[in-house]
Amino acid sequence: MLTPPRASVRIVPVSSIDVRGWDEIWRLTSRFYAADRGYVERRLKAVQHLALLRARPGRQLVGMAAIEEDLLTFEGRRTVVTFTSHTVLDPRYRGQNLLQRVGLRRTLRTWLDHPLKHKLWAFDSGSARGYLLLPRNWPVFWPRHDVPTPGWESRFMSEYGRRKYGSSWQGDGIVQRVPQKRLLPLAATLHGVVLTDPHVQYFLQRNPGHAEGDTLFCMVPLTLGNCWGLLRNMLARWLRGGSQR
Repeated sequence: MLTPPRASVRIVPVSSIDVRGWDEIWRLTSRFYAADRGYVERRLKAVQHLALLRARPGRQLVGMAAIEEDLLTFEGRRTVVTFTSHTVLDPRYRGQNLLQRVGLRRTLRTWLDHPLKHKLWAFDSGSARGYLLLPRNWPVFWPRHDVPTPGWESRFMSEYGRRKYGSSWQGDGIVQRVPQKRLLPLAATLHGVVLTDPHVQYFLQRNPGHAEGDTLFCMVPLTLGNCWGLLRNMLARWLRGGSQR
């Protein structure tokens, strides 16, 4: 199997995307989702930034993620949440730490802009492979099979989920599917995922409706220790030759 070319990461304001760019985004999206284009574009145009992952040298769009930043105070703690959605990546480019590089860039920006605030990363995962991004990269994350979510974090996730998802929020960490967008069977497949992995088993138990489009809400504390753990895991993967996402 040929090694794919290296890819670059660029984070841009949504307002900078032109008509050609939206066509590219739709072509990539339609590889992973059965979706209404109007719905997808309306949702993406409401966020602040897009991370665009492009293969070199042809600059083909091979991955992306939508990025929002929410500021709120909960139980007296001033908190900034980096929320990502619509994250897709061509499977050939797994192992290049592309999504991890997006996370590190946004985390650094958040630390510079909000040094005194509590910092979190949040997203909802519609597949076991997406959920595995957490244990393979971050020392601390929620929810997980081996450690209960702490009290403040559990209450915050419930409150933030209610605010973020409205009527789609189920109250148990599950975000109910919407008819305008769902993963294609090929994107949701468990091919290459070890079913006996306890993290995979936990995801499948917590989110039995994932194949129909339900997602599991997840959160990561962006502490210095946790970010250092991410860096260590990225370095270890690079030293192994990028064999694992």
